[in-house]
Amino acid sequence: MDESRVDKWKKGWEAGWIDSHMPKVNHSLVKYYGKLTGGKKGLRFFIPLCGKTLDMKWLSDQGQEVVGVEGVEMACEQFFQEQNMKYSISDIPGIPDGKLFTGESGKIKLYKCDALAITSALVGKFDAIWDRGSLVAMDPPDRAGYIKMLKDVSKPGTNILAEIYEYDWDQRIKQHAPYPFFRQDVDDIFGEHSIIFHGIRLSS
Repeated sequence: MDESRVDKWKKGWEAGWIDSHMPKVNHSLVKYYGKLTGGKKGLRFFIPLCGKTLDMKWLSDQGQEVVGVEGVEMACEQFFQEQNMKYSISDIPGIPDGKLFTGESGKIKLYKCDALAITSALVGKFDAIWDRGSLVAMDPPDRAGYIKMLKDVSKPGTNILAEIYEYDWDQRIKQHAPYPFFRQDVDDIFGEHSIIFHGIRLSS
């Protein structure tokens, strides 16, 4: 997610045409939550390209620690404001214009920066990752860097819930994100981790 990509999403938030935000907790997360957590609490969850998703508050309410990354400051602000949560803002060391939004309880942290700038040295490693369409939202030139980042912040055995879109790219009338990504592709890339899929088929 380079500067031009971040700017594109920022313009979308400002214009109100970002349609990836859901007004309720994602049904895939709820459905596979038990499998993702193994019934454990106190896990560290990572949500890339988080926007202002209600999933973060829901996970926190389940007793989990949540770290999100989002390139648009407005989305970070709106999350805490709409959830009536007090928060603090600090700079992110080594990332120009990066800001860390920390909820008063300390259980929810949002890194406002380019997702590809995230490293385990900065955020640590996670027990679980909820990729709600982020992998398929990445432009193809950015995909390798995004996958490298996910692997870097994963522990051995990290559980990953990935919502992917499976379809024939050549048959799609309007070729844009979400980009196709197939189950076998993810198996090949994240073979050492437990991957839980929610695949969505798209027509042209």
